[in-house]
Amino acid sequence: MIKFFSIAAGLLALAGGPATAQTTAAPLPAPVLQSVAAVRQQYAASFTGHPELFNGPEYVDYSRRYHERTGHQFFLTPEAMPGSVQYNGQYFGNQQLTYDVVLDQVVLRHPTNPLLLRLLNERVESFIIDGHRFVRVVADSTTGNAIRTGYFEVLAEGRAQLLARRSKRMQEHILQQQLDVEFVSTERLFLRKAGVFYPIKSKGAALRVFADKSKDVQQYLQSHKLGFKKQQLEASVQQLATYYNGLPQ
Repeated sequence: MIKFFSIAAGLLALAGGPATAQTTAAPLPAPVLQSVAAVRQQYAASFTGHPELFNGPEYVDYSRRYHERTGHQFFLTPEAMPGSVQYNGQYFGNQQLTYDVVLDQVVLRHPTNPLLLRLLNERVESFIIDGHRFVRVVADSTTGNAIRTGYFEVLAEGRAQLLARRSKRMQEHILQQQLDVEFVSTERLFLRKAGVFYPIKSKGAALRVFADKSKDVQQYLQSHKLGFKKQQLEASVQQLATYYNGLPQ
């Protein structure tokens, strides 16, 4: 990339810069002019999109240093997916994103080359990837120890906002003097109500948040027969939160 820009700068300078070619010297030979035109086109293409978005540090796939990998470090898939991001107060649509849930890092694919860029976390307000919406929550004195600063997927909106913390941990294994890695998913649910975050690990934890509408919620549970085992917890709490948020205050 650096080599390309050095060559581009030299040819563009030779031709009088990227905008005009005003010079008192003799006209350049046709092959040189053709080369300059091609470089101009590549040079302009390399800065397509939004310069304020494509200015983060490069993302390096650290998983490649392992001999064998089980799983991956990304949300859903390691392939870039369509999405959008609210970044530094501006909205950027039609982007190609991945989300590293080990590092809690949004990764942006450059539109004209294979370069991957890391968006600066403190500038990301929210992002959508493959239809999943994430918001950045900053832990402070009001959140206490319930959460850590990071990205949370929004599963339900309203008086009780249901958030999911998507993350993975790395487990390293040495096998036949080779270092392997396994990526293990960890999921945590939170209900945010009146600015307070409540960890949700069971049916009882969710019902305590919805206690002000206990009668309605209990009737809904009985009629819909929701399950709250580990594999059912997220879907059931999401359904219950959506119902609760639709009740009159």
